[in-house]
Amino acid sequence: MGYIRLEKDSDGIIDFIFDQPGKTVNTMGVDYQQAMDEAMVEVKNQIAAGGVTGIYITSGKPKQFFAGGDIKDMLEMDLNVDIEEKTRIYNGLMETKQPLRDLELLGVPVAVGINGPAMGGGFEIALSCHHRIALEGVAMGLPEAQIGLMPGAGGTVRLTRLLGMQQAMPLIAQGRRLTAAKALEKGIIHDTAVDEAQMAEKAKAWIKANPDAKQPWDTEGYQIPGGLPDDAANQGFIFFGPAATMGQTKNLMPAQNAIYSCIVDSARVDFDTAQKIEGRYMLSLLLDQTARNMMTAFFLQMEALNRGANRPDSFERTQFTKIGILGAGQMGAGIATMAAQKGIEVVIKDINQDNADKGKDYAASVYAKNKRVDEAQAEQFLARITATDNYADLADCELVIEAVFEDRGVKAEVTKDTEAVLANSAVFASNTSALPITELAQASTRAENFIGMHFFSPAEKMPLVEIICGDKTTDSTLAKAFDLAQQLGKTPIVVNDGPGFFTSRTIATTISQGAEMVTEGINPVLIESAARDNGAPVGPLAAIDEISQQTAYKNGLQAKEDAIAQGKTWEESPVSQLIDRMVNEFDRKGKVHGGGYYEYPEGKKKHIWPGLAEAYASEGFNEIPYQDIKDRLWFCQSLEAVRCLEEGVLRSVGDANIGSIMGIGFAAQTGGVLQAINAYGLSAFVERAKDLAKQYGPAFEPPQLLLDRASSGELFQ
Repeated sequence: MGYIRLEKDSDGIIDFIFDQPGKTVNTMGVDYQQAMDEAMVEVKNQIAAGGVTGIYITSGKPKQFFAGGDIKDMLEMDLNVDIEEKTRIYNGLMETKQPLRDLELLGVPVAVGINGPAMGGGFEIALSCHHRIALEGVAMGLPEAQIGLMPGAGGTVRLTRLLGMQQAMPLIAQGRRLTAAKALEKGIIHDTAVDEAQMAEKAKAWIKANPDAKQPWDTEGYQIPGGLPDDAANQGFIFFGPAATMGQTKNLMPAQNAIYSCIVDSARVDFDTAQKIEGRYMLSLLLDQTARNMMTAFFLQMEALNRGANRPDSFERTQFTKIGILGAGQMGAGIATMAAQKGIEVVIKDINQDNADKGKDYAASVYAKNKRVDEAQAEQFLARITATDNYADLADCELVIEAVFEDRGVKAEVTKDTEAVLANSAVFASNTSALPITELAQASTRAENFIGMHFFSPAEKMPLVEIICGDKTTDSTLAKAFDLAQQLGKTPIVVNDGPGFFTSRTIATTISQGAEMVTEGINPVLIESAARDNGAPVGPLAAIDEISQQTAYKNGLQAKEDAIAQGKTWEESPVSQLIDRMVNEFDRKGKVHGGGYYEYPEGKKKHIWPGLAEAYASEGFNEIPYQDIKDRLWFCQSLEAVRCLEEGVLRSVGDANIGSIMGIGFAAQTGGVLQAINAYGLSAFVERAKDLAKQYGPAFEPPQLLLDRASSGELFQ
């Protein structure tokens, strides 16, 4: 039993130690099941022989308890299976549950010492123990919903019986991670310890003091906290819960629906029947494409990115102590806010002291609103921020991020003035969202140290950074930018240079499609609702209102100027003509300017500006199939992502998928822009794209790379 060690001490307590060979963390895979079955047989035999007073479960991995199920095994499952295979998978799920149920019913007290993160299956193991102790500061939870699954080893059933339906639901459905302190407060664990020695001491003392320990649900007279589903106190949860769940997920996340149903259904029956119900719901999710999509993106690809798959590996990690920010607007101030919170000194520089001070004031306001930051911490963070109008204060910064207006001339000026005071080794990063890095680097005397770092607004909240390498950017510079992004707590994707890079270029396609459909006389309400029905957080018209029509207009003028400078013919499109009318004819420049596609009445819900119908549908709206509207809004993004991959802008499929979900709001249940093609079926996607191209224009023509992949059957992986 290499996976599990059993060591009985002088008091008759069996140390039950998980220590999976060849891995840094314990996982619930095939080898776990065999080891667990064998260990439980041995434990039962020792108890039957006498002299066993209890079980103490812990991990032999330093600061690691148990990571949960082996996702790679799940990804290898065939989704299209017959009833015999479904039965086999279901029986396998029930077999995984059985040893944990046996633990509860051994007849001796079982305590667990959680010495590190306990996630998913690891936390389910802990919940099956009578007494739970964790080291201070460790994290635990049931995050399965975040990858389209649910707890399947009894976690849904046990947590519901421990906390009640209404308390368990958000923890499971949202996949919340809890600190040991929070878990103790909620009654999920019973105690904490400062180190493993104290944890073992406390656990074994409890074992000795509680020889007749049982789980609450195995105790006579037990009742689920908060009552049963039919009790009056739960009527609101029962009747309105499904609607609220579907509203939050747009009914696009099967896991949340399954979790809600399982919680309610399992609360109506005995524990062992509840386990079977959980198994059936888990089976339905395992064989659902949504889970496959989300596991691919949020486990395999996210893990690879955070592990540094895109980082040049020949350079030592850089731990930044001081950075500079050029521009104290919301973006620059947001970057400064999170950097100071991460322990980095920040110099935030603007054209005058008043503007610079406003940037620091922004940080103060963010800290004040953060319930996790107390007054003393806020003062500590703010002390790390220096607001200035003097370039000389940037002299000892290791990296400077430019976050000024999207104007080539302004950016060139601040680049030159900043480099004049920086050390030769310092990195200069532009926060541009679309301007080519290679062109911006022409203003630099050290183009090898010049790189793009595209943060998303609000920078202190959005989890992604798009790192853009110019033609002369060195691997050393890339490594440093990557390290800073991770030090700030962000997930970095790395792309090559080009107008719009990946994220801005891709989101622009759906914004353009939305605008184009307006010019076609399609009801704007349907355009926006179709986007939301796809899983987008907002529709394309709302999105451009947030960016501002004014910005889009200026970007269009710049694109026209660039094209003419390159000797290209420029033709005004229906979209560019619409933007021109919105800005210059209708004075509808975007939300910050009073309104754009939407009206924003004070104190009331926003609504579509009636002038759109008057301008483009005066004789009534043009009707096209609603599915066409939906497909146009996401096919264009996936097709553009393929073009980015084909052109070498994208370096990996994972960059595309994670970047699209975390950066531009592509629907999470799809697994991202390229995984969405895989799920749709490459050949079917090509045929649908061709159909859309015939009806709605060349934007939907499949790129050659897609045609080749469809022909060969090679997925985007």
